[in-house]
Amino acid sequence: MHKYILLFSVGMLLLVGSGCARESQQESPESAQINLTTVPYPPILGKSRLVIQITDNEGIAVNDAELDIKGDMTHAGMVPILAQTVGGGEDGFYNVPIEWEMGGDWVVSVRATLPDGTTARRQFELRVTMGDDATCGQDLGDE
Repeated sequence: MHKYILLFSVGMLLLVGSGCARESQQESPESAQINLTTVPYPPILGKSRLVIQITDNEGIAVNDAELDIKGDMTHAGMVPILAQTVGGGEDGFYNVPIEWEMGGDWVVSVRATLPDGTTARRQFELRVTMGDDATCGQDLGDE
């Protein structure tokens, strides 16, 4: 009987203690706004260009960001497309060459590291076509 009381007491202490150690799950606000389009638009199979615009929360262009870009197909089995750029933005616009290796639905994730070291992330959903059917990309919003 004493064994059960001891186990119950230890369990209650762990339960109460874990409630006190809980971390905040709130996300910090993004330090920049990220927008994306493609050239050509809508994107077609083959060589293309991502045009990514970075602005701070006051709408001022950010020109010296470091961008990490990852394109994933929405189905398993395809190797992701990776691209990077450091600085080089003009009026907040970054041109990033990319080659779409397969038509279909893609999720493009953009992570921007700003000159002050803060980061912003955003995902975009695109449909890459063979060039004969025009469908629009859809913004997924923030991660």
